[in-house]
Amino acid sequence: MGNSSLASWAPAIIIGVLVLLIIGWAIVVYNRLVTKRNSSTESLQGIDIALENRFDQIKAQADAVAGVVKKEVDLILGSTSLRTGRTIEQLSVSEKTELNTAMDAAQQKIVAEAGKPQGLGSGPGALASLENYPEMKTTQNVELLQRTINETEERLQAARRVYNRAATDYNTSRQVFPTVIIARLLGFGGHDLFELSDQRKRNQYDLEGFLES
Repeated sequence: MGNSSLASWAPAIIIGVLVLLIIGWAIVVYNRLVTKRNSSTESLQGIDIALENRFDQIKAQADAVAGVVKKEVDLILGSTSLRTGRTIEQLSVSEKTELNTAMDAAQQKIVAEAGKPQGLGSGPGALASLENYPEMKTTQNVELLQRTINETEERLQAARRVYNRAATDYNTSRQVFPTVIIARLLGFGGHDLFELSDQRKRNQYDLEGFLES
């Protein structure tokens, strides 16, 4: 009688063990997804910091550019997603890309102004008044500007690589089977990659012409 009683409970025991295993697996998967999602979100803050530094730098450079160029730069920066009054951190990844493209356009305007000899155009070469060097030559203006551009670009590219790596890892984890089942049920959305726009790829800085003697 004891054996028959145990046999009758066996299916329930097996089902209970399977349920516990599934729950345990779901918890492990959930925790892994949360960890990867948080890592991707944290990495995005590096891009935010790099964009904020670049935005502040361009604004400072624009303040050193007189006349029409400064107005054009302010218009370019003002036409981005920041016009909504949100901070860079509050923008979506696509809006951050839009902002970076706008900053590229603004920087191109400043580079063009920096290449003008003093006394020509709308005002003195960019960065001359900013650095308080009234006798600074055009080539010195552009060389200084080139260094600052390269430094900000390197910081942004480093932050972009770290974020894209973390976002790709998270996206891959949530898309593989059977993890995708848990991800969909619990609402784990994908993270967009921070990609350079086609316009950004086309508008590479051409400083060689300015540096010719």
